[in-house]
Amino acid sequence: MYTQKKSIENVHIVRERDRRRFRELLAVLSLGVPIGAFLLLFTWQNLEVIRLGHEATRLQQQRKQISDANKALQLELDRLTSLAEVEKKAAALGFETTKPQAVVMVQAAAPGEGSPSSALRAPSPEGRRP
Repeated sequence: MYTQKKSIENVHIVRERDRRRFRELLAVLSLGVPIGAFLLLFTWQNLEVIRLGHEATRLQQQRKQISDANKALQLELDRLTSLAEVEKKAAALGFETTKPQAVVMVQAAAPGEGSPSSALRAPSPEGRRP
């Protein structure tokens, strides 16, 4: 009981295109592609907004840290350049207070005024510039 396969000659059969099915495929693609592109762009835009929000928050925090560091450095500069601190360091290095009569004021000579030595003047009696 063996079955024998009968060969079928299909060589003469020609397959025709189904025009209705092709039109349906074109209709689905003409609607689906723009909708898909819109959804893709909408998603990309929302992700960019979220990313930029995180970046803005990070930059605000960094700005606050830099501002705080700047304030701390300004306080340190004011403390180190205060008169009391400078006098204390000068005394520790062995410097002494200078008498006002020993101070010589030097002013830049105007062009064509003569030799640079004419710029040296004795200080005024009050110890100030004239």
